[in-house]
Amino acid sequence: MKNEFMKIAASGLVAISIAAGATTAQTPKTNKDTKMSTNFKLQPLKLEQYTLENGLRVVLNQDNAAPVVTVAVYYDVGSRNEREGRTGFAHLFEHMMFQGSENVKKAEHFQFVSNAGGTMNGTTNTERTNYFEALPANQLPLGLWLESDRMRSLAVTKENLDNQRNAVQEEKRLGENQPFGQVFDQLMPMIYKNYANSHSVIGSMEDLNAATVEDVKEFFRIYYAPNNAVLVISGARTSASFSSLRPSAIQPDTERLARESSPKSRRMSNFTASKFSARADSAMASPFSPVSNTPSKTVTRLSISV
Repeated sequence: MKNEFMKIAASGLVAISIAAGATTAQTPKTNKDTKMSTNFKLQPLKLEQYTLENGLRVVLNQDNAAPVVTVAVYYDVGSRNEREGRTGFAHLFEHMMFQGSENVKKAEHFQFVSNAGGTMNGTTNTERTNYFEALPANQLPLGLWLESDRMRSLAVTKENLDNQRNAVQEEKRLGENQPFGQVFDQLMPMIYKNYANSHSVIGSMEDLNAATVEDVKEFFRIYYAPNNAVLVISGARTSASFSSLRPSAIQPDTERLARESSPKSRRMSNFTASKFSARADSAMASPFSPVSNTPSKTVTRLSISV
C-alpha cells in the first residue's frame, strides 16, 4: 500500500514538473506582436443617409472590396407589436412575404435571386423584421425591384395563409420537440411583465389557428409601408448605382427571367415600366428619382407605441 502511494506521489510530481517546464518554455510575446494587436483597427464605414418623399429611409455603404452588393429592408415591426390573441403574427408575416406579389409569382423570388448567383433570407425578432438579398453588383436593380414589388403588392390570399400557417406550426413543433426547446416560453414571462415582450416570437398554436386573411391584410397595411422601413444597400458601386436608378432602370430583363425561371409557355408580359411606376404613393417605385434623394443629416423615425 505504501509503495503504491509513493508511486502515485512520484508520478504526480513528475507531471507537475513537466507542466511547469512547458509553461516556462513558452516563447514570450514580442513587442512587435503586441504592437500589431493594439494597432489593428477596422476602417470606419462611409455611410450616406437619405429620406425619400414617401418616408422610406435609405442607408448606403460603398464597399468595393468585392463585386457584390447586399440589399436589406428592415421593417420596424416585431413580436412586440402583436396584440393578445394574435401572437406569432410578425414571424408568420415573414413567411408570407415570400409567397409572391403582383409581378412575382410564388417561389419566383427564390428563383430570380438564385439564377442571378445570389442568396436571400429573412428574420424576425421582438423588435424588427428584415429581408435581404446578396447579389452580384450588377444585379442591384433586381434586388430593389423584388423588394419594392412585395412592399406595395403582396399576394395576401387564404391559400398562401393556410400554407404558411402550417409551415410555421411545423417549425414550432420541431423547435419544441428537442431538449430545452420550450425554455424561452417559460423564461420570457419571468423576465418581462409587459405583454409585448413576455410572449414568444413564434406565438401559440391557438393564435396561429385564429389568424384570418383580414388580419394579415390589416397587418400589412399598418406596418409594411415605406415610412416604417429602412432600406440598406452595401457593396460595390452602391452610391453611383443608386443615384442613377429610375423606375424604368429597375425593370428587370423580363424575357431572360421568363426563360430562366418559368416554363416556356409563360411570358411575364406584365413586367412593364408603366405598371412598375404605378402606385408610386405606396412603395419604392417612382421615388427613386434623384430629385427625391436629398441627403438628410437627421432621419426621422416613425414612432410606434407598444
